[in-house]
Amino acid sequence: MDTIDGFYADYPVSEDEPDAIDTDEIVTSLAKVVAEMTCSMDDGDRQKMLEQFIRDVATYDAEFRQQDQLGTAASGLRH
Repeated sequence: MDTIDGFYADYPVSEDEPDAIDTDEIVTSLAKVVAEMTCSMDDGDRQKMLEQFIRDVATYDAEFRQQDQLGTAASGLRH
């Protein structure tokens, strides 16, 4: 969480568009968090964690796409 907090301290949300989502910023933040978590792991453990992350992203993507098609509520992660 410190990495994400640090990222937004360096790159605050625009006051002109507080609800605007910059997907590049989000992807960069996630990449930094994963890199920070895996940098001290051995190659095998790092690879396992990255593969799990990719599987989880694919799973949630499918879930949210299905919810979108059904018109049901989406993730509550966006604050």
